[in-house]
Amino acid sequence: GSFSPEESRELIRMYDRSEPEPLPVTDGLRTEEPTGVPPLSFGCNFSREQMAGIVSCANTYHLFSVSVRSEDMEALFTCKEGFRIRVNNNRHVAVLFDALLENTLIQPYWQSVLDKGHFLLSKDGKRYVTASSLSTALSAARIHMTSISYGIRKAIKKLKE
Repeated sequence: GSFSPEESRELIRMYDRSEPEPLPVTDGLRTEEPTGVPPLSFGCNFSREQMAGIVSCANTYHLFSVSVRSEDMEALFTCKEGFRIRVNNNRHVAVLFDALLENTLIQPYWQSVLDKGHFLLSKDGKRYVTASSLSTALSAARIHMTSISYGIRKAIKKLKE
């Protein structure tokens, strides 16, 4: 049959957000994460208004390959296991997180959390965005400040007020 436009958008949304990969199986037993490893965290606690502002910023500046909802950003910021989302532009996503850090809304180890959690997928969806690529993107964004970068920073600064 044929898909309605809404069904097509939902199928694309499902494609752009990957499902959790199953844990590797060894001798029929699941392997577990090593004990004593602290859970991933951005060290944040956003109000509903702040989360709405982050969602609005992400959608206004097309940071991700799909329009995000509060549930998506909550999954990202709570480091929900298996959550993945494709980025449109590493620089703009790096600016978002850097602006959150500048306004003391997240902790300074955000690049490591994104890297270790494999939460961000490259634009083509074939690889994870690494801490190194985020660092490089942020350096480039600082050298060449664009109106988009400025807009992201301004939107995040309003969240602190």
